[in-house]
Amino acid sequence: MIEGHVGTDAHPAWDVAIVGGGPSGISTALHLQAAAPRARIVVLEKERYPREKICAGGIGARAFRLLEKIGVEVACPHVALDAVAMRIGGETVVVREPSCGAVVRRVEFDHAFARIAVARGIELREDCAVQQVVVGDGGVAITTAHDTLHARCLVGADGVGGVVRRQLGFARGALRAQVVELDTEAAAIDQPRDTVVFDFQTSALRGYAWDFPTLVDGAPKVCRGVYVLGVAEDHPRARLADYLAARGLDIARYRIKQFAERGFEPGQPLSRPRVLLVGEAAGIDIATGEGIGQAIEYGALAGPYLARALDDDQLGFADWRRAIDRRHLGIQMRIRHAAYRAFYGRGRATLERMMPRMPALFRAGVQDFAGVPISGLGLVRGAGQFLAAAARNAR
Repeated sequence: MIEGHVGTDAHPAWDVAIVGGGPSGISTALHLQAAAPRARIVVLEKERYPREKICAGGIGARAFRLLEKIGVEVACPHVALDAVAMRIGGETVVVREPSCGAVVRRVEFDHAFARIAVARGIELREDCAVQQVVVGDGGVAITTAHDTLHARCLVGADGVGGVVRRQLGFARGALRAQVVELDTEAAAIDQPRDTVVFDFQTSALRGYAWDFPTLVDGAPKVCRGVYVLGVAEDHPRARLADYLAARGLDIARYRIKQFAERGFEPGQPLSRPRVLLVGEAAGIDIATGEGIGQAIEYGALAGPYLARALDDDQLGFADWRRAIDRRHLGIQMRIRHAAYRAFYGRGRATLERMMPRMPALFRAGVQDFAGVPISGLGLVRGAGQFLAAAARNAR
């Protein structure tokens, strides 16, 4: 950690400085303001809106329900979702759950989300890349290309390669993924436009392909991509080219976008004194790569947590990890981390055969994505389907 003498002024200008103006940073700012209206909050965004952000753009309705609780509705172009499909083991399982989510373009969603924060009086500084962070007993000093700000504490919401993680000594992390995506016209075999598809048919792929209905400059398109776990896989574009070719599409016709992601790792530190991490800086679901909804949920947890810490002047944040672990977000992350380890281990072939026979468990996952109560009867049915599939596979 970079340490130094900070806080000769007994009253830093800001209570909380948030580095990163994406969904996790803006969600944290809005939820903190809702919990502590007098908190002095500044968000530092290195680029200027609207800025391009490569992302498939799927958001579960759970995130929208969290924002509704603080009176926030992000108005931007989107495709409403009513179903999730999974191709696996030679079959396609479709679960219909009305209004389970939406697909957005990050360039539009992030801009609209940030405008809400500004309209509510939150200080948002664009084109303000952070160069150095120094943490001391009196606060945090954040140096940008323009000036140095002083805050009582800092939130790292600046993503997978952010300056906060790099400079403050957080581990690089072992759970990494590569993503390659592009936007195409529809294909004959596509599902209806209210359905997102996760395709696990290629067993040699340590990950999956996807089809998400989207809007590009108002025109209906399909965002397609390949999510590949780890960094050893050196042909993600070739995988995507094969996936497109099976749909009569030539990869050479489209602009390819590529990025990396960091997974949530159980047990890894997510805070330092006066510093905590949210969103992809803390880690996303490595099993699916879902990020936006979880980023918003991180903010929904961080806002009230920070409000209490500021009020008590207890800014060590030693219990931030525990605060996450005991709530829905942490439980979900641990379950999906366990699923990732099981599915991509030696038992993958067995699980591929079993999963199409467990639609009740798949439905529970979609209900969780949508933020609606998971049916207890459905879980019982899912457990029964799992046991039946396991018995059938053992024969």
